[in-house]
Amino acid sequence: MSSSTDPISPLTWEEHLKTLFDDLFLTREQALQELKENLQTAVQIELATIPIYLYTYYSINRIHTRGENVDNPSLYANKAAGIMMSIAVEEMLHMSLSANILYSLGVEPQLYKRSPNSYPTPLPSHNPKGPPGPDRQTKVLVPLSKFSYEQLWHCLQIEYPEPKIAWPKDRNWNTIGQFYSYIRCLIECHHLKDEDFQVNGAETQIQSYNYSPNSIDTIYPAQKFDPWKTPEGSHPGGYPSAAAVAQYPNKPDSHAGHAELITISSKREALEAIATICDQGEGYAHREIDDPSQSEYSHYYKFLGLQAQLERYEHHIEKLPNLPKPPAPITPTITDTDLEEIIYNFPDNPTTAGYPQDYQALSNLCNGVYQYMLILTETIYKVPNPEQKLFFNEAMHRSMLWVLNRLIKHTRTFVMDNGYNFAPTFENIDLGSRQDAYTNLLALTEKITEESQLKVVKEMIETIKTLPDAGPYWK
Repeated sequence: MSSSTDPISPLTWEEHLKTLFDDLFLTREQALQELKENLQTAVQIELATIPIYLYTYYSINRIHTRGENVDNPSLYANKAAGIMMSIAVEEMLHMSLSANILYSLGVEPQLYKRSPNSYPTPLPSHNPKGPPGPDRQTKVLVPLSKFSYEQLWHCLQIEYPEPKIAWPKDRNWNTIGQFYSYIRCLIECHHLKDEDFQVNGAETQIQSYNYSPNSIDTIYPAQKFDPWKTPEGSHPGGYPSAAAVAQYPNKPDSHAGHAELITISSKREALEAIATICDQGEGYAHREIDDPSQSEYSHYYKFLGLQAQLERYEHHIEKLPNLPKPPAPITPTITDTDLEEIIYNFPDNPTTAGYPQDYQALSNLCNGVYQYMLILTETIYKVPNPEQKLFFNEAMHRSMLWVLNRLIKHTRTFVMDNGYNFAPTFENIDLGSRQDAYTNLLALTEKITEESQLKVVKEMIETIKTLPDAGPYWK
């Protein structure tokens, strides 16, 4: 529990009008149904961003050099990767918060095979005409692409900040903030009661102990460091210790309510969850800090900060509205040549079918692990509270950190005949029913027959076999 948390902001004038409209023109049944449908859409909006951010993260080689030998490109690689992963982690939190609200209303969140069907992709219910992207065109189609100046622009499109004056919208929205504003109005209306959020009890939801704002993948060094020096400085090296220079991009007080991940059993808690999502996410157009505690930048401004260190950055002709004001160029400047040293040559919008045949089984396995991870997330709601922590560690931590993470970091070193590095495609591969998904995932491991690939991924395949079988929970 943090010593300082974010308040729930008062309704804007536009939100007051929308809430009044809901009170007057919606029935209680209509308000509940709209809220449930929009929360499932919210889950899919957050889910749509996760493969995009993970793909860009995995394209960064953050172990080019390290410790006392780290150079400026390597420092930037560590910073860019840490920030990319920190945002992906918060998107997973936002997806869990929306899912908890939906589950409290009596509806099981749907994640399996709900990622975008192809890339480049629009976001669910987004206005297809804006905001503009790196080519100054207004169509919002976000690609799976390696880290670059252009890809950061697409990330800015996703996290475009909500203006001070913006109407709540559940379709054709320009900002994610507008969409959550619409949800907020539905929760605030007089039709919704505390008991509506108690259909499925808080003890059956994803618990707060399952979330940590930072991990080894989000932390990055601010400067050169002596990897052998203790925090107390016992090693005679000329640089500070790793602990002294470590940066933690996600701050522990950047949330409303008593914790980052909260369970829902009242209107107040539902509103606290929405406040956390909005404050951490795209933020507000009139400030770069994401929360009233003034400790963490919004996702939008984090991306701007990464862009500001690239040599192609043009803060004086910012294409999106200058709210918040773009930062001045940040030094040391990272050139395109520097990026070539630290970025893997991932293809744009890869598909399994488009890969050479001897890489397709490997791509299917990566996709299988990703989709099974989504099934495991859905399964958490079926695991009783006393056992949920153990299940989460054995299922989510192992599938994400020990399987998918390591699998991609190993296989991205494979260079295909076309010169591109192998990259995950994050496709909605069909693992069959949730009861049979584990068996079908194991079957995918048997199809890795290419000797060079099998040698590299053999350890990960053995770890896949230790994942829990979700099937019994779905019978």
